[in-house]
Amino acid sequence: MNNQTKNNEITIIGISIAIIIGGGMAIYMIAAVVPLPGIKYIFVAPFVSTIFYVVQHKLKGKYILPKIGTVFGLVMSVINMYMGLAILITTFLAYISSFYLKSESKRIFWSSAFFSGYTGLIAILVSKYLIGGVFLEIPNSMIALNSILGLIFGILGNNLAKTVVNRVSKDSGY
Repeated sequence: MNNQTKNNEITIIGISIAIIIGGGMAIYMIAAVVPLPGIKYIFVAPFVSTIFYVVQHKLKGKYILPKIGTVFGLVMSVINMYMGLAILITTFLAYISSFYLKSESKRIFWSSAFFSGYTGLIAILVSKYLIGGVFLEIPNSMIALNSILGLIFGILGNNLAKTVVNRVSKDSGY
């Protein structure tokens, strides 16, 4: 990989993290009015999976997801170390879950969807077992439902991203 390619990759990852943080904060503020545990992870799932899909599709590489997730986790650790830890664990699980898929397009699709599915699961588990307090009252059934809905909404976000990428590719000759 030459310097130009590395610089391009670093730039795209940096911009995507900024987009995720900015958009995620807006979605979290909207989701804050709904008093259900973990609802913000369900609301943010299609957005995050769309960004992850587009970036992985653009950069094409087996290690793009771990790079994005690691940078995202480290940046968010500055805000909250538990959030950073949850993002790093989520990234690892999403990467491992899709690692053995042979097709690059399937790996991109499912790693982005798994990231969204694991986000609510891991964030709530980290909160429940490392922070405790009110989080201990969240029933396991709600955690499972949160993860399943996150995966479903992540798949919907990926389908949107796939449609947009195909349309842009077709229209621009990309």
